[in-house]
Amino acid sequence: MNKRTINIIQNYFRNKPVRKAYIFGSYARNEQTKNSDLDILVDIDSSENVSLFEFGRMLEDLKELLKVDIDFVAEDGISKHIRPFIEKDKVLIYER
Repeated sequence: MNKRTINIIQNYFRNKPVRKAYIFGSYARNEQTKNSDLDILVDIDSSENVSLFEFGRMLEDLKELLKVDIDFVAEDGISKHIRPFIEKDKVLIYER
């Protein structure tokens, strides 16, 4: 993933209720193709009470900013069956 994309994501999350953000999947492994979506895992600050609408707004904002399809996943919403695959690939790109 290029530095410009990471900077856009970091700047966007600075005033959002996100404590940490990771990429995972093909972008984290540097195996993305032109058809790949960008997988982003976020650790939301639980004291902020983020609504589903706000979560969806962040997803749409990032799609617009980055001009790429995004799979946006909350840390506390990952199933125990999928977690090992995400943990294996994830790369920290933002921390408050």
